[in-house]
Amino acid sequence: MAEDVHSKTEEPTPKRREEARAQGQVPQSAEVTAAAVLFAAVFAMSNRGPALVATLRDMMRRSLLAASATDFTPAQMGEVMRHLARDTAGAVWPILAVTGVVGLVATTAQVGFRFLPKRVLPDVSKISPASGIQRLFSKRGGVELVKALVKIALVAWITWRLVLKIEDQIAPLAASAPREILAVAGRELAHIVLWATGAISLLAACDYAWQRRQHRLGLRMTKGEVKDERRQAEGDPQVKARVKRAAQQIARRRMLDDVPGADVVVTNPVHLAVALRYTPGAMGAPVVVAKGAEHVAERIKEIARKSGVPILERRALARALFRAVPIGGQIPGSLYRAVAEILAYIYALKTRRAG
Repeated sequence: MAEDVHSKTEEPTPKRREEARAQGQVPQSAEVTAAAVLFAAVFAMSNRGPALVATLRDMMRRSLLAASATDFTPAQMGEVMRHLARDTAGAVWPILAVTGVVGLVATTAQVGFRFLPKRVLPDVSKISPASGIQRLFSKRGGVELVKALVKIALVAWITWRLVLKIEDQIAPLAASAPREILAVAGRELAHIVLWATGAISLLAACDYAWQRRQHRLGLRMTKGEVKDERRQAEGDPQVKARVKRAAQQIARRRMLDDVPGADVVVTNPVHLAVALRYTPGAMGAPVVVAKGAEHVAERIKEIARKSGVPILERRALARALFRAVPIGGQIPGSLYRAVAEILAYIYALKTRRAG
């Protein structure tokens, strides 16, 4: 396994990243979501706090009044509990709604909105005690433990520092009114929460960067995997070579089938052969219907002899036609005169033979 990790030295390709994302493998930090939810809760509490305190005070007052009644019956007890549940829900649902929406947005921002049926189905391995113990003592489990300890240490350190800051005010508070004690406690608790939220947010940013790095390292590929993916994308070179050879053979057969219809074959005379055809009125200029070198040139000349197509040796013209004109292309204007002389000679020869 260690050798496999060390052999994965190549950065993941776009295809590998997309496949991982399709399977739900994306960098995600639970700390980012937790920090966002904590921020949302602090924001909601700062806005709904006074109303929440007033609601709780009224609930407590009504409950105490009801409990102090001498004729307090079980039916009245049930009514009080229903009122408590209703008032509690009315007081906390805005806070729960805000934190829930923010948590969903924070998670979606990291992983995107993608429905993965495989992730919905239950995984027996996740509830296996052996797998749980293995995850607990794995590298990831160790990292999660360290993060939890760091968060606890941060909150404890922040609390300690703020308590030290106000320790001179604690003793005089003992003689203060309960309202003043609660006000000071609430203010300092708010300071602790704000500082802790900032510290946890910083930890979340670091954790997100670490998660992205671990995700990228986990997607790294071996040189062989990169080569295999490139081969799949571009096609097997051996298969492509066979297809190319087959296409060339088909094109060569079609080209050789046009040789019997040529007017003349120009050679150099051993290595090259170019077959020309010209139909006055139908073509703007003579056309190269076939050309080839070495054994293909020999095949063109062989077919020309069997078909009665004249073969003329013109070294310079054969080389120029072979280099400049593709199969099916018209000859350039610079070669008109040389080709015209050849065609005139061929037409005159055919006329004499016909006469």
